[in-house]
Amino acid sequence: MKAISIKQPWASLIAHGIKDIENRTWRCPKKYLGQRVLIHASSSKPVFRYSFNQYDIIRKSSQSLIYNCMYDGFPKGAIIGSVVIADCVQNHPSVWAEKGVWNWVLKDAVLFDKPIRDVKGKLSFWEYNLEG
Repeated sequence: MKAISIKQPWASLIAHGIKDIENRTWRCPKKYLGQRVLIHASSSKPVFRYSFNQYDIIRKSSQSLIYNCMYDGFPKGAIIGSVVIADCVQNHPSVWAEKGVWNWVLKDAVLFDKPIRDVKGKLSFWEYNLEG
């Protein structure tokens, strides 16, 4: 199954169904639109910048989510869930959409009960065998 690496806390917010956009400088290839992909939480340094609206959405969703967002409590180097890439547009109205880049519209997020740990990510889309 195809996977994509995403920095924390964005990866976990996507897997929890809170963040509905993934921002990329490149357009999502059409062959992946409508496809379910695995979400890999990269091992790289987490992001700690949120707009007021983003922070408010996280805070209203769950106290444990906001705690993990603020104190780097999410798993890294792990496949944590999956999501469907529904569309790829620019200037989406979501609070998660950045201007001037491609906004991948996400839906039907699934958070795995247990992360698949110790998985090394890669750039772009990459293959991961869920069976192994």
